[in-house]
Amino acid sequence: MEIGKVVLRTRNKQTLAAFYQEIIGLKVITNEANQITLGIDGRVLVEMIEIKHGNTPKQAKTGLYHTAFLLPNRAELGSFLHHLLESNYPIDGAGDHIYSEALYFRDPDGNGIEVYADRPMSEWQRDEFGNLPMATNEVDGDGILMAGAELEWSGAPYDTKIGHIHLQVRDLEATRKFYQIALGLNLTTEIPSALFFAAGDYHHHIGTNIWAGRDLPSLGELETGLAFYTIQTEEEVNVIAERFAKSGITFQEASDYSILVEDPSGIVIKMISNSKS
Repeated sequence: MEIGKVVLRTRNKQTLAAFYQEIIGLKVITNEANQITLGIDGRVLVEMIEIKHGNTPKQAKTGLYHTAFLLPNRAELGSFLHHLLESNYPIDGAGDHIYSEALYFRDPDGNGIEVYADRPMSEWQRDEFGNLPMATNEVDGDGILMAGAELEWSGAPYDTKIGHIHLQVRDLEATRKFYQIALGLNLTTEIPSALFFAAGDYHHHIGTNIWAGRDLPSLGELETGLAFYTIQTEEEVNVIAERFAKSGITFQEASDYSILVEDPSGIVIKMISNSKS
């Protein structure tokens, strides 16, 4: 499985779309009355829905912590960092997570953004149980810049994708049960305030945390932020539906080989099956 796209509610789709074009380097794919999609070569990575009378949440709520755009290698990350510095766009921070190197900032609506590159999987450090450590070390910014010194940034590389999504949730134990049992993901890293899940042996496709507090309320329909995100999976729809039914989870099955479901924090997920059988 992998994350397909992130759908955001915004008060001004043009302003937000301009950021994802100019800073992230995505291209506009569709532009309609109240909706814009952006991505690469027809692959939609971000969708914006404009709500004219929307409002910004006045307190922390469940939803998006950050969208993480995965670049194909360190050289491309270096090229992007050159571009980011030249643009004078404010950076919140950076982190060396041992398995990846990452840059952090926010879009104009305050939605968290991570742009990162993975190290080769052969270099990932795992404990005796195969789990990955949770670490945020100082990034070698000069090394990253040197790696991308000969690449001229001309937008997001063709194989850029959403490597993972990180969510603010209200209860870690309920989150664990949902993503492990109902979605069938592996728990790859656990600390007292955060859980990280993945399909296969990736470091994580979905991160979850309670850093903003426990028992957070859900976003309202007229509040800006995450509307929903999609998961692309090779599982057949009937297999997913059967697992949800056994877990007592309410869901909606659509005619486009997809299922809509809410996690325990009220975050909406659209699961899209690539299997048409």
